[in-house]
Amino acid sequence: MPERLDFDAAIVGGGPAGLAAAVNLARALRSVLVFDRPQPGRSDYPQVNHNYLGFPEGMPARELCERGTAQAKRYGARFCDSEVVAIQRVPGGFMLEGSGGEGCRARGVLLATGVRDNWTRFPGFEAFVGRSLHWCIVCDGYEMQGKRVVVAGNDDEAATTALQMHRFTPDVTLVTNDGALGLTPEAADQLARRQIPLVIGRIDHGRARDGEPGMLASLRLEDGRELPAEHLFSHQGATPQTALARSLGLELSGGGYIKGDIEQRTSEPFVYAAGDCTRLFAHQIVTAAHEGATAAQTLNYDLFQADEAHAATGARDA
Repeated sequence: MPERLDFDAAIVGGGPAGLAAAVNLARALRSVLVFDRPQPGRSDYPQVNHNYLGFPEGMPARELCERGTAQAKRYGARFCDSEVVAIQRVPGGFMLEGSGGEGCRARGVLLATGVRDNWTRFPGFEAFVGRSLHWCIVCDGYEMQGKRVVVAGNDDEAATTALQMHRFTPDVTLVTNDGALGLTPEAADQLARRQIPLVIGRIDHGRARDGEPGMLASLRLEDGRELPAEHLFSHQGATPQTALARSLGLELSGGGYIKGDIEQRTSEPFVYAAGDCTRLFAHQIVTAAHEGATAAQTLNYDLFQADEAHAATGARDA
């Protein structure tokens, strides 16, 4: 694509938040460019989402994004398969630089950069992600009914997840995936009262079921112990992808997430944020899409207000 094109909005991130924003901005007759880097994000794994309204049989996250991309393109949004490596303010807007040398100038920027999950790692863990290795009890708890589930984490939040998981299945184990106990005594007591085993040890390997790649049969610890497990919930946090936000001087939360108001405005004018990069909780496709749509409408309105102010100034000067 040609370099140095002008757009009303540049969206960084092609997940549910960025795509919802692209659809809404394009339908507002705004020129839109979406940068979608080739690195995998949460919506690139093979998990099926069952919480999105209107899909009673569930919808694979990949397919949802494919549909969203086609929908945005139908209304005129353009896409660039590149990672944005730099953003800087220029007169009238922002200059964005892509990893392949691409560039564009945009009046407004919407960051939908997501997070990088700190997965429970063992050899070949990638094959299990989205199939039997999960990160979200809200997304996948329902499907755990009657299953053997291991939660990996070493803090009170991991214990809370194990306690909540107990509503779906009685066969829940919490493994610290660490050599020492990091839970508070109160959290450990809660697990004991619910008879949820607490195992101190690091996961060394995951064994798949015979003939079912990506589906767990058991987990082996470094000390040789083996835990039966059909599903593993990785509760070891995520790192928000906010390098670009930092470079723009945006205000961040204590956990490094982008702070925004209820209309997705950030601390810098004409910079907006949506999706998992904005919050520590409620990392859901449906909330990401909501935030993306909200940010798009806000950006569109702010551009309208700026144009009206400019027109009024021109009329007075005439």
